[in-house]
Amino acid sequence: MRMYSHGANYVSSVHWAAVLDSISELKDHYEKEKEEEASMLASAAYISRDGPGPRLLYEPVQATRADILASIPPRSVVDRLVSRYFNAHGVASVVLHSGKFLREYESFWQDPDVTPLAWIGLLFSIMCLATQCQQMTEEPANPDTLVRAHVFRERTVHCLILGEFTRGGAHVLETMINYCASEVFMCKDADTGVWLLLGMLVQLALSLGYHRDPQNFLNISPFTGEMRRRMWAAIMQIDLRIASQMGLPRLLKSQQCDTLEPRNLFDSDFDEATLDLPPSRPETEVTPILYNLAKNRIDGIGGLISDLIADTREHPYREIMELDRKLQEVDALLPPIFRWQPLNQSLMVPPQIVLYRIWLKLAVQRLTIWLHRKYLAPSHAQVRYKYSRNACVQAAMKILEFQQLIDEETQPGGQLHPVRWMLTPLIQSTYLLGMSVLCYYVQLARRTPDVPLDTDTDAKIHTLLRNSYPLWLRSSTISREAREAVEHLSLMLGLGSKQGVSPADEGLVHPITPQDSAISLDQVTWDAYQGNNNTRESLFMLDLLGVYVGT
Repeated sequence: MRMYSHGANYVSSVHWAAVLDSISELKDHYEKEKEEEASMLASAAYISRDGPGPRLLYEPVQATRADILASIPPRSVVDRLVSRYFNAHGVASVVLHSGKFLREYESFWQDPDVTPLAWIGLLFSIMCLATQCQQMTEEPANPDTLVRAHVFRERTVHCLILGEFTRGGAHVLETMINYCASEVFMCKDADTGVWLLLGMLVQLALSLGYHRDPQNFLNISPFTGEMRRRMWAAIMQIDLRIASQMGLPRLLKSQQCDTLEPRNLFDSDFDEATLDLPPSRPETEVTPILYNLAKNRIDGIGGLISDLIADTREHPYREIMELDRKLQEVDALLPPIFRWQPLNQSLMVPPQIVLYRIWLKLAVQRLTIWLHRKYLAPSHAQVRYKYSRNACVQAAMKILEFQQLIDEETQPGGQLHPVRWMLTPLIQSTYLLGMSVLCYYVQLARRTPDVPLDTDTDAKIHTLLRNSYPLWLRSSTISREAREAVEHLSLMLGLGSKQGVSPADEGLVHPITPQDSAISLDQVTWDAYQGNNNTRESLFMLDLLGVYVGT
């Protein structure tokens, strides 16, 4: 808990900020810096450059249904955005059945005036996410693309509010999931507003009974039941991801729900007319939902670990080791396509699958640190905790190795360059956790003779920290958390003065990677999207958005 003159801020003991707080050399500096920041934010004269947070929490709605329909781009534009969304195969897209959506999509274009606002909001949320994906792959970046993403986000919010989303109903949860994803993409750091938005999504899902398996209810069809299972799996994942980023307990508990895991099926395997769901396909068959199934299994253990570390009661060490065993077991039993292989052994593997493998490995390393972080402390220096200390440090080192690997391979020509749009700000908290644990361990080894740190490990840790410095420096222009990482590394290791690295400097010292260790918009508004640059129309869109684009 950090107390300031203007309020307080709480994060769990396994959050990266809490780990840094335990480093005495940084604590005083950090507290002074955060007090100055809190004073500035509390000032009546302070105006947030990027708006106060998620638009659903703050947006005044003055648009009408006619305004909303008039702002939909030409069908040729929307077709491309819908295609991009469904071909991305992200967590968001699996909550929609492609066949059912396309039938609704055709009906919409035939008679937009009778289409429910909730469905129109879903369409805008799809266009928003697809545009954000485009923005992150454009070289050079086109500022008009960001403007369009903001427009689509505003219209999504308008549809949710005018459609009275708090009553639930068809398409509301799907739209909320997409909207949450779009807000996460737009936030460069942890944002309390996104966590509050998640709370609204979770409470809506609970009120609609998504936490209970559809087989408990005779009036739910097989098709609807399977889509509810997919939806619930996505909500559980989002809950754990955002709670992890915030350093707070997750909202959903395992004992509160009995919804079964969705089946490994293609959308073509079932539809609204299906009377009996086909059996799940073998996990050697890669469907769009298979990654989410793999992630859900790791998150199942992750949820138990999250609940344990949030529990104020002391737990015996055997419980820690039992959860560690289960985590390693789930990791070993992942579907074959998602088991980690070094990049030089994955030359024929699609880049999206390679990135999924990295995400799963990072999730395991993060959970390993959550489990064992407390045993780094001098109060647990006994030999019986040696496994925990080693596991925690090794997991932190692997996280920084993956950070470097992802940075290298998402550059032009790299294996992950085509899927660089898939990297969301949520991954940053995992990198920060790995960095903070290594900084803490280095200081502990310096001050405590009983803490082992052999020469090779010490050199490798320092190399990893030094190599991560230019990566944080590059992100520091847009991320507050990245600026904190730069400051802490500078203070701990003198990187700023010794290396003199600038944000443009991408050179690393002795690279180590995991492979070494095994608004009403008329037609003219869309000319820019279709290839014609028109400065006046671009400025017109910026004026419509006002402060939402940072003015």
